[in-house]
Amino acid sequence: MFHWLLLAPTLLFFALFLLFPFLLLIVLSFRDVDSMMQTLETYTLAHYIEVFTSDVYVHAIVSTLYLAVVTTVICLVLAYPAAYLLVRAPGKKLRALFYILLVSPLLTSVVIRTFAWIVLLAQNGIINDVLLKLQLIEAPLQMLWNMNAVIIAYVQVMLPFAVLPIATSLSEIDRNVIHASMSLGAGRLYTFFKVTFPLTIPGLITGAMIVFSLAAGSYITALLVGGRMQPILPLSIYQQVMQVFNLPLAAAMSISLLVIVFIVIGLLSLILKRWEANMHG
Repeated sequence: MFHWLLLAPTLLFFALFLLFPFLLLIVLSFRDVDSMMQTLETYTLAHYIEVFTSDVYVHAIVSTLYLAVVTTVICLVLAYPAAYLLVRAPGKKLRALFYILLVSPLLTSVVIRTFAWIVLLAQNGIINDVLLKLQLIEAPLQMLWNMNAVIIAYVQVMLPFAVLPIATSLSEIDRNVIHASMSLGAGRLYTFFKVTFPLTIPGLITGAMIVFSLAAGSYITALLVGGRMQPILPLSIYQQVMQVFNLPLAAAMSISLLVIVFIVIGLLSLILKRWEANMHG
C-alpha cells in the first residue's frame, strides 16, 4: 500500500495532464462543426470517414508511413556500426567521449538543429557554395522544401534514439559467447551474423519502435525544412488547427495517427516477443 502512495502524485499528474486531455480529444473528434467551423453539441462519424476516404488524407497517411519507415530503416543502418563502435571502443575514456558526442545533440533544441540544416541545404547554403566553388555543379541544387530534406533532417534528429537501444543490447552480450564461437572455428564474420547480430535484434526492434513513433508524429522539422505543403498527416493536423480552425477534424486525424502508430508498435512488439521466445526457448 505504501508503494502505491508513493506513486500517487505521478499517477495524478498523468491522469490530469495526459489521460484527461486524451479523453477530451477523443470526444472532440466526434463533435460536429457548422459552416463557420464552430464546434456543435451534436456528434458524428463524418470526420473519421473523411480521414479514411478523402484522397488527400489517405495520401497523407501513406506519405507519413513511408517517411517514418524510410527514416527508421536509415537510422537503424547507421546506428548499428555507431553502437558497435560505442560498445567496443578501447578504454573507458574513449567510450565516455563517444557517449557524450552521441547524447550532446539531444541537449540542443530540435528547432536549432533543424535551422542548421536550412543553413547547410539552402540554395545559398554551405553545401551548394562548396559544390559551386569546386565546379561540380553549374547552378545551386534545390535541396530544401522536399521529402528528401525532411528524411535527412529526421535521421540526424532521431539517430541517437536508435543507437542507444542497440548499444544496450551489444553491451549485454557475454564476450565469452563470442570467444567460444571463434574458438570452435567460426570466423569473425560468421560469428557476427550467427551470434552477435541475433542477440541484438531486441535492441534493433526497440530502436525501430522509438524512431518510427517519433518520425510519424513529428511536424516542426518537416515544416521547417520541407515546407507546409508536404503531404504528411502531422502537417495536415497543424493546418487544420492553425489555419482552417476545424478542431474536430484535427482531433480525428490525431486519433487516427495515434491508432496507426499503436498498430505498428503492437506488430513490432509481437515480433520481438516471438523472437525472444525462439532465442530462449
